[in-house]
This record gives sequence, C-alpha cells and structure tokens, in this order.
Amino acid sequence: MELKRWLRRDDRCMTAPAPIPNLSSRIEIVDALRGSALLGLFLLHAVEHFEFGRYPENSPAWLHALDLKTTDMAYFLFGGKAYAIFAMMFGLSFFLIIDRAARKGLDFRWRFMWRCCVLTAIGYVFGILYCGEILTMLAILGLPLVFLYKLPTRVLAWLSVLLLLQLPFIVAVVRLSIEPGYVPFHLNVGGYYRELNAVFGEKGLFDVCKINVWTGVLARWSWSIENGRYLQMLGLFIWGLLVGRSRLFENPEASKRVAKRVFAVGLVAFAVLYYAKLNVNTWPLPDVQRRLVRRLVFSYCDLAQMTIWASGFVLLYYYTKAKGVLNLLAPYGRTSLTCYVSQSLVGMLLFYHFGFGLFRQWGQFYSILYGVGFFVLQCAAAHWWMKRFYYGPLEWFWRCCTQLSFKSPIRRRASLPVIAVPVESVVG
Repeated sequence: MELKRWLRRDDRCMTAPAPIPNLSSRIEIVDALRGSALLGLFLLHAVEHFEFGRYPENSPAWLHALDLKTTDMAYFLFGGKAYAIFAMMFGLSFFLIIDRAARKGLDFRWRFMWRCCVLTAIGYVFGILYCGEILTMLAILGLPLVFLYKLPTRVLAWLSVLLLLQLPFIVAVVRLSIEPGYVPFHLNVGGYYRELNAVFGEKGLFDVCKINVWTGVLARWSWSIENGRYLQMLGLFIWGLLVGRSRLFENPEASKRVAKRVFAVGLVAFAVLYYAKLNVNTWPLPDVQRRLVRRLVFSYCDLAQMTIWASGFVLLYYYTKAKGVLNLLAPYGRTSLTCYVSQSLVGMLLFYHFGFGLFRQWGQFYSILYGVGFFVLQCAAAHWWMKRFYYGPLEWFWRCCTQLSFKSPIRRRASLPVIAVPVESVVG
C-alpha cells in the first residue's frame, strides 16, 4: 500500500484501468527498426549458442570452414550493432512514454523508475535461467534518464559524445605511454565464463540455475565493465532521447533528410575505422596498450556501422518498395520482450546439456540456419498475436506490474477496429 501511495503522488490516474490507446500512439517505423535489431541479436546469439560457445569437435573440413565464415559474418553484421540499435530504441521509448504522459499533464518520471525496477526483477529471474540476459542492464542503466530528461539538448549531446568515446580506455592508453609499468583495471571475465561453460556443457538445469544466481551476474557485468559496454549503452540511451526530442520519426521528411546525412557520415567513418580495425594489430605498440587501442577502434567501428544500419533502414523504408517487407518486422518489434525471452529459453533447451545438447552436433552454420527458421515462426506468431491482442504476454505483465493493477485490457474486442498499442516494449 505504501508503494501504491508513493507512485500515485506524481501520476494520479495511472492506477485506474488503462484506456484503449489511440491509433496514432505507435510509430510503425520505430517498431520495425526495433524488430530488425532483435533479429540481429537473435541470429548472433544463435551462432554463439546463447552464451555457450562450444561446438562440434570433429566437423568435416568444409563444414568447419563454413562455420568460421558464418561466425565472421555474424559478428561483422550484428556484433555490437544490433544491441546498439536496441539500446537507442530504449532511450527513444523513454522519451515517448514521458512526453505522452506530459501532454496529459502527468509526470511519469517516478513511474518510469518503478517500471525499471520491475524490469530489473523480471531480468534477474530470467537471468537465473539465461546468464546472457540484458534486461537488468537496460533497466539499471536506464534509471539516470529520469534525471537527464530535462537537460538542454546541447548538454545531452556532449554528454553522449563523452560516454561513447570510452574515456577510461583513452586515459589508460595515455597513462601507459607515461607510466610503462601501469597495470590497467582488469576483471576475471574469462574465469567466470569458464565456470559457466563447464556447467552448461555437463550439468543439469538445477546446476545451471544455481551458478547463474551469482556467477552469471558477475560474468555479464564484468564483461560489460571491462569492455566499456555500460558507458556505450548509456550514451546510446541519450541518442534515443535526443532522437525523440527532435521528433524525427514523427516527421518523415525530416527523417529522410537526416538519414541521408547520417548515412554519408557513417560510411566515411566506417571506411576509416574499418581500415584501422584491420591493421591495429600491426601498430608498433606494447601488447597491453594495443589491446586497449584495439578495443576503442572496434567500439567506434561498431558505432559507425550501427549508424549505417539505422539510417539505411530509414532510407529503405521511405525511398524503396521495401517498406511493406520491413513493416513485417513491426509486430515482432512490438512483442520484443516476449520474443527475446522465449527465443533465449528455446535456444538454451536446444544447445545446453540439460536439454538436447545440440552444441555437440551443430556448428555455427547450422545454428544460424536454425535462427532464421525460428525467426520466421516467431515473427508469424507475433503477427497472429497482435491481431488479437493489444500487447505481447510479457509486455502486458510488465505494464500491469508498472501500474500495480492487472485491469489493463489485453484482448481486442471483435467489434472494435485494429488499434495499435503504446510504445512500451523492452527495447523501446
């Protein structure tokens, strides 16, 4: 009861049954772009066997070569890019939710903090099964957005630049030049994942859950800290907030103009950074310093590719006949929380020892074929579901927990026209 009273302080009507949303409450291209990011994440996770990088030991030479090329292709296309769009969409959706509440005279910021707390709980429970979950990271790193929301656009833009530059790594590189004996901050990432993989490949479900309770948490957060992912994610949240503030996706003509410029800049940046990425290992630097510089170059290159993906998607959407095909991803993007959780659970069941143990038979090539096939089934299921319901199952549960009421309607009434749902999915 105390929690309800606290949340009601800034947002008096939110505990009442939610009204059926208006058609204009969704931006189709946002859902489709989110869906494309979720697809990229899923295919990469399939290649990685869902945080369990073990593969058949005696594959034929031709298949082994194909597996290696599949891995290279998956990381080139999706590694560090799909998640980046995912994160930017989260920031965009934060703005849309807060802005639409503000238009009704409501301050949704405290409610958003509670919403992030709910997502943290959902993510942690899910993480007991799947150590690679990103929901808790999205939720915890999303909390600062509440305090950044009213900062001037210029301040936010510069803050995002500072975050995306990965300043701790730059400082470490400079310090190594001045102090050759300096030892950069290092966490036991490899050790944690070796512990996890030993359990995933040999133990049952109970042991998987037991080690994920704490070691899984340490592994994913240590990896995020050591690789600067937490800074990059917050910077991308701010990008999404700025995109929302500019109303770009609500103005197709402005979207097209900006997308052309971003695409051109992204191409130039990618060309330079990709050349650096290919040659960084040959630079005359000490090993420790080279590893840090390599990490920076790879991070910047991924951001450049992410801007090409996002802006290229917008250009394809508005300038070609691909719009109808791209819109097929929209229901998939609307049910992103449900799809993300379900695809991970099914993947674990297929590849882990406690399930079918297919890591012994399927290499990367067969795994990505599985990913494509499962995506088609999941996308078709999302279309079927959204024709009959306003929200995905987990999206509805998250919404109800946010409102502290399970009276929010989920099933569409047969007598009413198809109505889109608000932007309240996991990545946005």
